[in-house]
Amino acid sequence: MEKEQFFQLLKESIEDSRERYYRNLVYIEDAEKYLDLVKEVLLLYLSINPEAQVAYAFHPWVKGAKDRMKEMRSLCKNFVDIDYSASERYLGATFDVVILDLVDNFEPNYIGRLVDLVRGGGIIILYTNSLTEGKLFRNSLIKNGKVRDVYEKRFKRKLEEHEGIFTIVNSVYNAKPFKGKIGDKPRPLIPPNPIMPEALHSLCLSPDQNKVLDSFVNLRGSNRRVLVITASRGRGKSAVTGLGLAGYLYRIAERERGKKLKIVITAPSISSTSQTMEFLKKGLEVLGIKHREKRSNLGFLNSIEGEFFRVFFEAPEAILETEGDILVVDEAAAVGVGIIDSALKIWRKVVLVTTVHGYEGSGKAFLRYLTRVLKQRKSTVYWQEMRRPLRYSEGDPIEKWLYDALLLDAEPKEPEKDKFTVLQFETLNQEELFADDEKLRQVYGILVTAHYRNNPNDLMIMGDGLHHRLVSLNTSDGIPIGVVQIAEEGGLSEEMIESALKGVTFDGDLIPDRLIKHARLKEFGRMKGWRIVRIAIMQELQGKGFGSEMLKMVIESGQSHGLDWIGSAFMGDVKVINFWIKNGFRIVHVSPKRNEKLGDFPVVVMYPLTEVAEKVVEIASYILKDKLLNTIHDVYFGMDPEVARLVIYGTRAHKDVDINKIYIDKAVAFIQGVSPYESSADGIHMLTLKYFWDARRNWSLTPEEEMLLIAKVLQGRPWRFTSASLRSNRTHVNEMLYEIVAQLLYKYYGITADVKTGVELKDIS
Repeated sequence: MEKEQFFQLLKESIEDSRERYYRNLVYIEDAEKYLDLVKEVLLLYLSINPEAQVAYAFHPWVKGAKDRMKEMRSLCKNFVDIDYSASERYLGATFDVVILDLVDNFEPNYIGRLVDLVRGGGIIILYTNSLTEGKLFRNSLIKNGKVRDVYEKRFKRKLEEHEGIFTIVNSVYNAKPFKGKIGDKPRPLIPPNPIMPEALHSLCLSPDQNKVLDSFVNLRGSNRRVLVITASRGRGKSAVTGLGLAGYLYRIAERERGKKLKIVITAPSISSTSQTMEFLKKGLEVLGIKHREKRSNLGFLNSIEGEFFRVFFEAPEAILETEGDILVVDEAAAVGVGIIDSALKIWRKVVLVTTVHGYEGSGKAFLRYLTRVLKQRKSTVYWQEMRRPLRYSEGDPIEKWLYDALLLDAEPKEPEKDKFTVLQFETLNQEELFADDEKLRQVYGILVTAHYRNNPNDLMIMGDGLHHRLVSLNTSDGIPIGVVQIAEEGGLSEEMIESALKGVTFDGDLIPDRLIKHARLKEFGRMKGWRIVRIAIMQELQGKGFGSEMLKMVIESGQSHGLDWIGSAFMGDVKVINFWIKNGFRIVHVSPKRNEKLGDFPVVVMYPLTEVAEKVVEIASYILKDKLLNTIHDVYFGMDPEVARLVIYGTRAHKDVDINKIYIDKAVAFIQGVSPYESSADGIHMLTLKYFWDARRNWSLTPEEEMLLIAKVLQGRPWRFTSASLRSNRTHVNEMLYEIVAQLLYKYYGITADVKTGVELKDIS
């Protein structure tokens, strides 16, 4: 296609998109003229929409990047430059043009995050000199000097397949204007007989938003209630959550003047709550409710307070200690089921808002986890799903391309049941897999739906990393029902091991890196192993032993390859930890810090295959258990007691603990009722340590009793938290603690409550 024809078709498509409210995308890849071509495209758009708001994303610290940005800025009236590393804070913003500088880096996460900032009638411009050469993220995947490019090949193929996309690749022009049907442009529509004030409904842009706004009235009442709002990106879920809170405050104020309501909003970061807080403010303003606000140093609203209410942001780890009337969790999938589960035990009214596809995608897997948790909590649950996009019309071609190119909505098809008679293992070839859309969607869909914490980068790592291998479990007709993604790690040089000991991080060798730093044993760097990045079975087939069979296959294969260990690293989820422990793996490391984005403590497990590995794994497990029991009141204070219980057992480490008779006597005084808990806490603490260090006993307390000891005695949690964790009240918890201490005294020392108290000097050694 000639250049003139290309730009004429692009001009016509921009004009049509402004009329029908959809988006276009231009991809430019040229070794030398890329910047001139970007200018031509941008000036063409500005000739049609001179007042366009333009966002430009780049890495400002890379040489030459700022100069390119300044050239673009000089062409625009309304221009915002976005540092990729801080781009999350712009997720609620909307622009007419978004330009992504891919000269220094091509990273799928940024594509998924920033493409959706463009409104209908707008344009996305992606430009680079090459999609593979000198790219920061791709270079991080290099192992032994090698890396694939299968992800980039597929990405470019998808640009050619979809409408609404215009490409210029090394002077070859290709235009594919959008010819499909499009839905109506989003607009306010006040429903008949609205429950919330019409002033709030006038700020909604879809029937979905109207429906969700009215659903906030369900939070009224004294019993436990949970409102779950799910949507793909760009559906206005955060905005309507803010309006819903304003409406709730308005309706409650009509009935309960005098009581000051406290609403806590949490999210992976304060920037994630910006839309909710801004629309809460808008809602209060249109309702005429007086309020004052406070903002963070970065300008985000972190508190809105009025005469009868206060709404404020708290970090996820703080919400378990904060008291209030309503808890709102924005981007709940990113906060993590562990924190949500703990919060549901404590808070009586909870609003959970989460993305089900898209950049923060969770898919059906998170909803399945959440459904299980909500059933256990026995709360009244109201589900609201939002489908209609607000930034652009339904049927937008760029949304279709984005979901296909990044596999944001990948969900596997379940094979026919008669095909499960013969199951086969297959080592997948990444080149062939990424060229076969149907099989890739099946394989990646299994991983996504089993592990809801996925992001677009994961697919690129899976395809381009030469040290990553994929193995599938297939039915007799070759349909994958299970997948294992493996990364080869270890065999580090002595220089790298010394660097790791001094704090240098090697993410490509995650398990050796963490174990060298925390267990301090150099052998962890010298040994070679496989880290299981993901192991997943189709959700309909989980719990039937397929996962364990796949794990056995990986272990056998590792032995045949002469490896020292098989391991895995994951977020500390109860169900996942149980799986690894059940299959003979030992817990060797738990991060001393929560993962800020995922909300849980990362856990490392290992299965030793050699004698040396056996020894170092045993030492690492012992050191971990010692650290956990000694610092759980401090470093691991925020760990869920149920997770802590499994970690303690998962180390399988043993130590005999001798207790001074004075401490034993204090514990006796407690069960006799003559000494309160606070006075006998040191004796009870020693008994608790003895119990948890004892890995050789043939008896156990109940899981509930063990969690009580962890939460109250080891972590030092307040009685309120401890009671809520056990879904109980303080009286019952106190009684349970008496029974536990009495049982430990009897099992270890044969002491009962009727024994005489007091210690003679001669009894003290």
